[in-house]
Amino acid sequence: MPGMRRTMRIRVAPHRQNAKRDRQRVAMARGDAMNMISSELLFGLAQNIGLFAVVAVVFLQIRSRAAGWPAPLANALLGVMFGGVAVLGMADPVQVAPGLFIDARNVIVGLAGPFGGPLAGVAAAAVAGAFRVWMGGPGVVAGVASLTGAGLIGVLVAAAARRSGRFGNRHLAVLALLVTVMAPFSFLLLPPDMARRLMDTALVPLSLGNFFGTLALGTFLRKEQERLDLQIALTESQRRFAATVANLPGGVYQRVLGADGRLRFPYCSPGFFQVMGLPPTERVTLEALNRILHPEDRPRVYASIHASAETLDPWNLEYRIVRSDGEIRWISASSRAVRRDNGDIVWDGIVTDVTEAKRNEQALIQARLEAEAASRAKAEFLATMSHEMRTPLNGILGFARLLLDEDLTPRQNHHARLVRDAGRSLLTVIEDVLDFSRIEAGRLVLTDTPFAIRDLIANCAAVLRLEAEAKGLTLHAAVGPDVPDWLRGDPDRLRQVVLNLLANAVKFTEHGGVGLTIVKIADTPAGPHLTISVTDTGIGIPTDRQGQLFQRFSQIDRSRGGTGLGLAISRRLVEMMGGAVGVQSQAGVGSTFWLSLVLPEADPPVRGRAPCAAELLVLRRPLRILLAEDLAMNRELTVAMLLGAGHRVDTVVNGRQAVEAVQHGIYDLVLMDVHMPEMDGHAATRAIRGLPSPVGSIPILAMSASALPDEVQRCHDAGMNGHIAKPVDRSAMLDAIDHAVQGIPGLATRFAQTRTGAVGTDALPGIAAEPIPLRQPLDLAMLRQLSDDLGEDACARLAAAFLDELPRRMSRLRVGDVASGVAGGVAAEAQALIAPSASLGLVRLASACRALCAALRAGRRDEAAGLAGSVVDAAEEGARALREALPGDRAEAHFKSLAKDIVRTP
Repeated sequence: MPGMRRTMRIRVAPHRQNAKRDRQRVAMARGDAMNMISSELLFGLAQNIGLFAVVAVVFLQIRSRAAGWPAPLANALLGVMFGGVAVLGMADPVQVAPGLFIDARNVIVGLAGPFGGPLAGVAAAAVAGAFRVWMGGPGVVAGVASLTGAGLIGVLVAAAARRSGRFGNRHLAVLALLVTVMAPFSFLLLPPDMARRLMDTALVPLSLGNFFGTLALGTFLRKEQERLDLQIALTESQRRFAATVANLPGGVYQRVLGADGRLRFPYCSPGFFQVMGLPPTERVTLEALNRILHPEDRPRVYASIHASAETLDPWNLEYRIVRSDGEIRWISASSRAVRRDNGDIVWDGIVTDVTEAKRNEQALIQARLEAEAASRAKAEFLATMSHEMRTPLNGILGFARLLLDEDLTPRQNHHARLVRDAGRSLLTVIEDVLDFSRIEAGRLVLTDTPFAIRDLIANCAAVLRLEAEAKGLTLHAAVGPDVPDWLRGDPDRLRQVVLNLLANAVKFTEHGGVGLTIVKIADTPAGPHLTISVTDTGIGIPTDRQGQLFQRFSQIDRSRGGTGLGLAISRRLVEMMGGAVGVQSQAGVGSTFWLSLVLPEADPPVRGRAPCAAELLVLRRPLRILLAEDLAMNRELTVAMLLGAGHRVDTVVNGRQAVEAVQHGIYDLVLMDVHMPEMDGHAATRAIRGLPSPVGSIPILAMSASALPDEVQRCHDAGMNGHIAKPVDRSAMLDAIDHAVQGIPGLATRFAQTRTGAVGTDALPGIAAEPIPLRQPLDLAMLRQLSDDLGEDACARLAAAFLDELPRRMSRLRVGDVASGVAGGVAAEAQALIAPSASLGLVRLASACRALCAALRAGRRDEAAGLAGSVVDAAEEGARALREALPGDRAEAHFKSLAKDIVRTP
């Protein structure tokens, strides 16, 4: 048994071993077969995917041509193309077994969504699914489901990629994994035997093919997509650059100065060749540049290039070129210098043709020169016309005044007054035209000096009061209590504006009255904001015509006369002061003209006491004056005025004679006409100033019919001490003479000594602060001098007129008004009395009025109330003394009228 048993074991063991070896051989054969099948499947799938890649590349080229198409159309076309590629793959599948095939359709359909969007994914799945349905067979449902799932996965992954901003490696890996996993689930829709065979033979190679095929093809397509996008962006950038360069008004260039010193142009746009006048095919070299650069500009161009290379400053230059046809063009070049690592200096810049701009610039320069010449011609014309018109006006007004001083019949006196008034009207027209011309030319300069605003308002009211009263109108002026006493500005121009508004109000008012007020409406950092108003009860202005008031040469009522320039000048003056002017008016009711401006507050000027009118008459002594005037009429008139003032006069007819006269004679002052033959006044003054002292320092006053600022400045530059405008006003001329001679040390004292007993030297300006009291109400010497100057009859008429006016003046000078603070009218009346009383020798009255004005300006009302009583006393005593000094019964009648009308109010 054992043996048997042993024998049996021996026999059985070989059989079992053989069976085991057979099974191993079968397994090895099956494994080899499977390995062989897998290798063949993978190779076939790789070929399939490679076919997809080639077709995809071709499609991407097509897509690049459709870059400008609408997005939906392009994406739909992309999906159709992806589906078409899947169809090609299904047309050449990999055989797994007889009647059983696989391909890489899911790879290409899954990639359609990420690279073409949802529309492309749907289109690709639809095209491939439709083809699979058309092919038929037992795997139709599974195939369509696989394609649908691949397309859906691609769309979902694409949506996730859009949210993150780009389709990256992470999204591609997820897509590959989902496509790979999704394929085995589609096997469940196959018949069982076919599904088992696929699971046994194709699962591994199909999964590997789908996964790595998706990764490989997706990576390839992504790289191609990025390259295509960069190419499209580069093409678009180049297109935009080309369009920008083409639309530039010039050319673009790049210039390089090499480390070896060679200059070259790597890039020049077509516009560069056009601007520089070079053929488009010509290479831009240094020789070509030398050929077109203007010879005069060539050194400057190269010097500026090397300077920019050294400092790396921007290179900006304008230069000329000469084109092949000989035309010279102006070129403007601008570029920025940059130094490269290799030492090259690179300029990227533009060139433009600025020839037309240069021509326009030259035209503008020529136009400006012509405009300046026209302006000079206009100024010279105005100066000439001013001179030519002022010269005869000087004689008309001067001799009219002399005639009025003569003993004329009433009819002759009336005619003389008409001549004088007509001359004054013409002079006003000339002054208005000149003022407006100065303003338009910007040659009118405002002064900036302290001034007393209350005095200015009172003076304006005083100037127009007599005219208003002659028409039966009332005229009152009021200053707000919070208006500062002293302001800074141009008092003369402000007075001009106020007088113009006030004169218009009086002119256009027949009944009622005129009011002048100034109030402060606010405090500003620059000073008080003031409003000056002139209100009248005149004819008023229709609303539709109020806008024309401040325009030049505009007149509402031409029957009233005037140039129509006054309000236009006033508006421009106020605007130059930084203010505004306007009007409120109602036809038939009246008007209110206002001006609003800010004037800085000022401190009262600290200065010595100015001499009053009486003292000026005392200081004035006969001077020896040299008059240089070529026109006989002007000589005769000026001599008459000077002789009437007690001066001695020598005359010459040109500047050369004036220079000779001061060298051989002794003169206190020279009155020098500006325009004379042989040697004009400027040249004569410079010649005199070149003489040794004291002759070279003699006061010289210019006399000219030109009142333009340039002429006044020329006189000052020539060395003249002042300027007297023609027509000559006698008082203005004598005041200018007084001012000129007082500037000479010791001269005023010598003049004062000629009037011994009148005023001591302590009363002179700068020597004593208080005047010596004047005990006598009337200075007979001054009255006799006035009688000698004007003639006995003229002096008597002047005194009689003064006595006629004095009662009305004194009735308005109320002591009670001073005490109660209503002092504006009192100051104006006192100021108006100073000059005429001083001229007639009523020195006590003049001194009392001056003291009253000073107290009112300083705000010392208690003192002013007492001084007002002194003025009344001085007026009574002066009138009595003047009556006694005048001959005849006429003076007695005037004195009785005065004594009756003087009103004392407590």
